Amino acid sequence: MACIRRGQRALPSPLNASRIPIARYLSTTPQPNKPTDTVTIPSKTDLNAPISTLPIDLVTPPPIAPSAALADKLKRYVEFGRTYLTFYKTGLKNVYRNYRASLPLRAQLGLPAYLPVSPPRESNASQQSKYSQLGRGQFQLVCRSARDVRRMIPFTLILIVCGEFTPLIVPIFGSAITPATCRVPSQVEKERIASSKRKVAALRAAGVPVSVDAEQMGALAGFVDLDWVAKAQAADVLRACAVFGLVKSHEKVGGAVLAGLVYRPRLARYAEYLAVDDGMIRAGGVAGMSATEVRIAVEERGGVDVSGAFDGKQAEGLERRWLQQWLALREKKSVQ
Repeated sequence: MACIRRGQRALPSPLNASRIPIARYLSTTPQPNKPTDTVTIPSKTDLNAPISTLPIDLVTPPPIAPSAALADKLKRYVEFGRTYLTFYKTGLKNVYRNYRASLPLRAQLGLPAYLPVSPPRESNASQQSKYSQLGRGQFQLVCRSARDVRRMIPFTLILIVCGEFTPLIVPIFGSAITPATCRVPSQVEKERIASSKRKVAALRAAGVPVSVDAEQMGALAGFVDLDWVAKAQAADVLRACAVFGLVKSHEKVGGAVLAGLVYRPRLARYAEYLAVDDGMIRAGGVAGMSATEVRIAVEERGGVDVSGAFDGKQAEGLERRWLQQWLALREKKSVQ
């Protein structure tokens, strides 16, 4: 789908879902994500990262009747633990396979092979020609594999020590140590709810409306403007970091002291990342993205609550329109 250009009429707000036909924004039904032994590097025209960067489908044992015998209940608990153990092991294998597949791309970008730093590492002016060598699927493979490798060691240690009891330990640490390939659906949903609450609290502290509308989107886009990041006060930097999930709370103890040393550079790197990703999505069109990739892109831009109580195709339609509006707004700001 072509993105919005200057002079065209802007898409209505995602909240006005009843006024817009949903069908023309919907993708085909996604295929189940099953274990695989290989990772295919996406082509330069592919907007979607390999499905190996996502968790495989988790199929747990069917429930049993409350009146079942104790032996049957214990058997189910053991099967439950083994299912999770297999899920986690497959996720860790995918982390390794993804990183191995990303090595040629890392070499192409001049990134170290054995130090899992994530791109981009340069200013916006110098990175355009370098990242134009990659397609978005390739860029996301490099970014996600590096992020997951950094979490692989602590998560593997927990898996070795705790075994089948790992599902009971992981929620304590959350995504801080869990690779994306090892996050179960309940963990993903829990973190999505927490992200929404964190975003609302940060926006209220900044005096920004919490309803999903053009004013909020304008504020979110402003938070990743590099000029704003460089000049913003420490409290505003913390709020922006909280909105994008770069810090647990905008009221972090010692945040004012650490803003200049830690959080401002972190926010600037994130703004650079979104600038590169926005350009790649704009070039390929939102219609070329899978429903899962659209949701990830929306959430990375602070739109974690865009689809509200909707799910399925309705949620996908709202998220696609929101992402199109975001790209149009960012393009407009870049030419002003």
